Amino acid sequence: MNGNVTQPVVFVPGKRYRVRVVSLLTVFWLKFRIPGHTMQIIDQDGVACNPVEVDGLDMGPGQRFSILVTAHDTVEYNYKYNVTLYADFFHPSPGIMPRYYSGLIEYQKNASLQTIPAVSDDQLSWSNTLDLQARDGMPLLPVDRQIVLTVKDYFPELDIPYYTFGDYAYNHTLVPTLFTALTMGDLAFNSSIYGLQSQAHVLHYGESIEVLIYSDNINDHSLHMHAGEYQVVEVGPYGDAAANNRTGVAFKRSGPAPMRCDEVTIRSYSYIKLRFRVNHGAIIFFHCHMIHNFKGLAVTFIAAPDLLQKHMKVPDEVIKMCKLQNIKTSGNAAGNAGFDLTGLPPPFLVNRE
Repeated sequence: MNGNVTQPVVFVPGKRYRVRVVSLLTVFWLKFRIPGHTMQIIDQDGVACNPVEVDGLDMGPGQRFSILVTAHDTVEYNYKYNVTLYADFFHPSPGIMPRYYSGLIEYQKNASLQTIPAVSDDQLSWSNTLDLQARDGMPLLPVDRQIVLTVKDYFPELDIPYYTFGDYAYNHTLVPTLFTALTMGDLAFNSSIYGLQSQAHVLHYGESIEVLIYSDNINDHSLHMHAGEYQVVEVGPYGDAAANNRTGVAFKRSGPAPMRCDEVTIRSYSYIKLRFRVNHGAIIFFHCHMIHNFKGLAVTFIAAPDLLQKHMKVPDEVIKMCKLQNIKTSGNAAGNAGFDLTGLPPPFLVNRE
């Protein structure tokens, strides 16, 4: 925590603290607690919410929370904070998985350490985005269009595994997607010019999009969206969790002002519904944060390419750097005109048979 395991966190009696907990992890989930103290969540991923009291934070890679913690009135005892790192795709191993860390909440130097009885995780209340309500009261968005994504996996013999949202693994193209959107005129609204490996979905300005994601995958995935926030609307069971030694996910729906964030976990054998409005031009990268991103689990939302073309100019320095690296800066995914994708390496098609 904060790059050290020795320096205490000093609390002044009676003072209320805003504690920002940021997960810079790329593989592991974490659970954070300060036993003997009450936490109130007041924001997730920088979006303010109505305060919600919890016993601890359960965070995926890349998630951020702010909590309020009120110090005790006396300096009689010091306390421990606890951090547990875990990931469901690693087999349990004593001392290795899960991993346990702790640090000191110091009220007074050399004060006795308060002993607090251990409590199992299933008896505690943990952070859940669906329990949060956006403080600004923004209501649930309507749905103009639904995009359905299905998490798939493929384990080729003696090769790296692939994870995808659909039939093709995400991979970069010869021309960065932004440059294709900027230089292809009206064809920028045709998803085929971006190449199958970009997993492109073209969105229009003002649309309210619902992304429905199914996962009968044995792993949890932390889903991150660049250049915006989504409302977390609903989760529920999908697939046969019990047959694969998983607990499964109960149905749960958001309240009238769903929490917005840019990072949320989809649990194994579940579905999740996310909604957002296209209110600016952008290339929005939506991916697993982080390890499965490099193995294909990502899609690209091409948001309002007409607005990108109208308002965005790529700095000359960026164009120069691309040319120095032999990266094409115009044309479709292959750097050609129109629908001619000659020269573009074929996408990886996931074969589960």
